[in-house]
Amino acid sequence: MTCLYIYRMTDDSGFAPCVEKGLLSLACCKGGQIRNGKIVNTGLRHRIGIHREANYATDDVYILGVYKNKMLYFAKVTNVVMMEEYFGGMSKGRTDDIYSLVRGKLIRNQNLRNEDVHTEPDRVVKDLAGKYVVLSDDYIYLGEDAVVIDGITQYYPNFQETKVYTDELAQKIVNECMKYRDNKEHAPTAPIYKKGKCR
Repeated sequence: MTCLYIYRMTDDSGFAPCVEKGLLSLACCKGGQIRNGKIVNTGLRHRIGIHREANYATDDVYILGVYKNKMLYFAKVTNVVMMEEYFGGMSKGRTDDIYSLVRGKLIRNQNLRNEDVHTEPDRVVKDLAGKYVVLSDDYIYLGEDAVVIDGITQYYPNFQETKVYTDELAQKIVNECMKYRDNKEHAPTAPIYKKGKCR
């Protein structure tokens, strides 16, 4: 089975996704929600982590991040870990390393605080409600060189939502995206250390 998630991004700062040292991580953003004062475990990371639509271990699961109607990144999910595992050591030295595991609990550390990244309490709650970190070592990240792919834009979400496609249609979109693999490193559209914000 082929399963493809497509979502719209409002920012491309190098934080979410974080693409460094041959690994793409989606560890923050796309997390849970707060509904009627209650924390709800949901969001793209959680859906993939609990195998809601597909299991990356047995199915081909992909994510397409769209920025200003352009393909910003395309990744095959190659691993999923709990946030505690990622921020307990795997995230060290990476731009998205904003949580620390202290006595078994994740807390917001000092990284990127001066840049005002995910410092609001509700933002932290939503991050943690995502529970999982999605990883890929098989990705295309185009950043500031993002491209319009005319044949697939009709499948993009219209708003801040995630569209899910499976099987033949998903494979058709995957094939179009794969044409843009150039094996080059691309810079983020607005690097976090210059822009200072993540939305």
